[in-house]
Amino acid sequence: MTTCLCGNAIEQEGAFCARCRALRTLGLDSNATKRDIETNYRLLVKVWHPDRFPGDPKLKSAAEETLKSINAAYTYVRSIPEVKEHRRPKPSPATQEVAMQPVHKARSGDPLGPLLASGILVRCAILILGLAIPALVLVGLDAWLSSDPTTASFYGPFRSRLLLAMRTNVTEAEQGAEQALHRFSPPNTAPSPQADTESSAAASPNASTAGASANSVPPPHIPMPYVTVGLTKDEVMTVMGPPVSSTAGTLTYRNAVFYLRKGVVAGWSVDPALIPLRVKLWPQGHFDPRLTTFTIGSPKNDVIAVQGTPTMLSEDKLAYGGSEVFLEDGRVIGWNDNHASQRLHIASH
Repeated sequence: MTTCLCGNAIEQEGAFCARCRALRTLGLDSNATKRDIETNYRLLVKVWHPDRFPGDPKLKSAAEETLKSINAAYTYVRSIPEVKEHRRPKPSPATQEVAMQPVHKARSGDPLGPLLASGILVRCAILILGLAIPALVLVGLDAWLSSDPTTASFYGPFRSRLLLAMRTNVTEAEQGAEQALHRFSPPNTAPSPQADTESSAAASPNASTAGASANSVPPPHIPMPYVTVGLTKDEVMTVMGPPVSSTAGTLTYRNAVFYLRKGVVAGWSVDPALIPLRVKLWPQGHFDPRLTTFTIGSPKNDVIAVQGTPTMLSEDKLAYGGSEVFLEDGRVIGWNDNHASQRLHIASH
């Protein structure tokens, strides 16, 4: 029997056990703690609350179905014991022997102290010199290519694109670090009564069908940490920043194009590097967390549950890198499994 990365047995085909698949529905990995599960669950309940889509019945219905999946995954994860983290093999006797040897530390009056200090200084000097020489070479080469009329005509545009790409990557890295720090920040120990009410209402069986009363307060606006279906143009720009170009139906970035319908995101074509840090798609409906494959006739929802967020999303096609899944009326009618790209988890007959 094969085992998942978390150590649990995999009952069916696939790379993940039922617990890890449920955690993926909550936007988490197999090492998620109980605090991570609670935090992400509260966020997803607020994001996919049906009352956020009062003007679009289709999106509201999709949100209700997605909320069912989130609640089902949360209930499943809470019903099983938490997996122990950091399973490390026992060290060999040789490793234990080396680990037990004392480390020599330089002390005042120790004759080896100056030698150890000088060795550290030499290493630092070599490292600085190794970084300085390539930097000086690149600066000189840049100055020469920019000043020479023969090379400046083609080097100038290339240099501008290169600097823009570097700035974009630095910005994305900073945003990723901020999201990681936010994830590990301690949660509010005294949640507001409104948040507790929303969480309890979402976990109850009738939460997805209960309508808001005339005197109820609308749920607060929660900024999305990534782009998904149903976001407005302004919400996309909150996540991705200013676009390169914008029309009534598209938002174009250097590495992504988002397609809008009735003012909200309905599809996209994005660079795989944006998934799942900046772009995320959940199955829009209830599904079995133990599902590992799909086949002809499978609903679109099952493909997303098995394969995850696609790099290209439209009404009749899902793409995962070079692999494609073709749809008709929301069900699979065929595929193109590109072995050189992301493989498709197709049921064997």
